[in-house]
Amino acid sequence: MSKNPHQVGSAERGQVLVIVAISLVALIAMVGLVIDGGNAWGQQRETQNGADSAAKAGTVAVQNYLSGGTATDGDVGCAVEVSALENAVDVDEALYTDYQGDLLVPDAPVGSCAAGGGASIPAGAQGVKATTTQDFDTYLMGIVGIGELSARADAIAVVGVVPSVCPASAGCGVLPVTFPHRAVSCDGSNKQVVVGEGDWAIHDLDDPTTVLNAANLATVPLCTTGPGSVGWIDYGCATNLARMVEDPCNMEIPIPAWLNTKTGNVNSLEDELGAFTGAQVGIAEEDDIVMQFPIHDNTCSGQPANDDETCQPIDDERSGRGSGMYYHIPYWQGFKMDAAYTGGNDAECDQAPGLPLAEGNGATGCFKGWFVSRTFGPAFISTGQVDPGDPVPTAVILVN
Repeated sequence: MSKNPHQVGSAERGQVLVIVAISLVALIAMVGLVIDGGNAWGQQRETQNGADSAAKAGTVAVQNYLSGGTATDGDVGCAVEVSALENAVDVDEALYTDYQGDLLVPDAPVGSCAAGGGASIPAGAQGVKATTTQDFDTYLMGIVGIGELSARADAIAVVGVVPSVCPASAGCGVLPVTFPHRAVSCDGSNKQVVVGEGDWAIHDLDDPTTVLNAANLATVPLCTTGPGSVGWIDYGCATNLARMVEDPCNMEIPIPAWLNTKTGNVNSLEDELGAFTGAQVGIAEEDDIVMQFPIHDNTCSGQPANDDETCQPIDDERSGRGSGMYYHIPYWQGFKMDAAYTGGNDAECDQAPGLPLAEGNGATGCFKGWFVSRTFGPAFISTGQVDPGDPVPTAVILVN
């Protein structure tokens, strides 16, 4: 009995359709592997960034405690949780480490967020290990039954010890701003005007006779135009000034050096800078953190060699000006931050306590505080034991 030719053709076409369908599924799965694999790599990188940020944020709170501040385990928990939320990752685990980044024995988990509350930070804690996770949907791999993937990453940050010759590294408690080496005010057009003679007075914290109060509080105005005014420095390690304030980078900068300015919205920095100041202006508090600032004595419109000091002095209007300026940095100064005003129309900068008054046109911001040290030359951050209240400069560094 012969087969119906129409039946034979239908069967062959059916077999071809099955083969094509299977091939299409395989092809889509392969394309999905490429697309979703690339997406997974990007999500893993973001998860790692989230872990880095969470570990460093928690360790900043530990640094506050070791520096004699009032941070608690609940503050560390808040720092970790807020950082994870900002980076859109989940905290799977957060544990305290010692100064080398090794977990405490027995394990000491970071507590839940409780600002100003919770238990004390455990003895020997000098860092935080944060493990973060992130679940994300696939684009095409759902066809083969894989509709969701996960990324997981961990990071360890510790409080490092800054040598006494600190610092010439941007990760050494350094904010991305440079001040003139002498006291200045601002004129009606917000250009700087040198006032008085000599450099800023240094109040040595190692001298038992040193007293920090409203009478010797320094106001450093942030004149916005003209050569020699404040310079927001581009360390080349972050996308904006706020990120560089929150997360200073670890890099070695030679001294002397010419550093370039960074464009950006300085009016958005008050919240970030407020993390380094206490609540009462004119009163030295534990929460007034000593930060390191590069101090400049010259400006230039182009980049000279680091050992070239031939540009015009900072009070000469023939020198460079604007957002492309270079600032000559001969040394660093430690500045105990008491207040920071960068919101615009900061009347506090024209008022006591603190001298000189900013003057200017009403838009001038300022920092208030006390210069407490002057250091020359580069130095690296090292790991070492720090006990609560030790009078040593510290910085937060990633070790893993």
